[in-house]
Amino acid sequence: MLRYMPKAPSSGITARLALATDGARISSLLEVFRRELGYTVETTVPLPISHVGPLYCVLAEDHERDDLVVGFLAAYRCHNMVRGVQYVLITDAYVRSEYRRRGVATLLMNEALALGRRLGCQRVSLIVDKNNEGMHATAARAGFTEHSDMLLSCELEGGEAAR
Repeated sequence: MLRYMPKAPSSGITARLALATDGARISSLLEVFRRELGYTVETTVPLPISHVGPLYCVLAEDHERDDLVVGFLAAYRCHNMVRGVQYVLITDAYVRSEYRRRGVATLLMNEALALGRRLGCQRVSLIVDKNNEGMHATAARAGFTEHSDMLLSCELEGGEAAR
């Protein structure tokens, strides 16, 4: 059960679900992230952003810097066929290095939890590298618990545990 309500992030920064028209802005942020990590991607795949499809992207924007995209989170609506429960699975999250430790990841996480509730899901799960201390801390404050080295989950109100 979610019990955590975080403080607001830096002023001027908000989060929202991405629209199909945000694809180029997300791709631009992904390029920043890839360069930061030293990844080389030979081909790019168009982002299938849709509110009725399986992929949901959440953007964090800095309105004081011409709506610069400062973070994003990618999540899928999933169905556990054995347990018969719906859940949201967060597979990617990134915050620009100069915006870290300013509440942006918390803002993105809150939007993902709200998305899960709007979709009628019982749980939100997060795949995160075991060495990503910042995201582990953000997830723990939001009520997520560890299920393995890379999977954390948070029950939503009224939801059933789906481990």
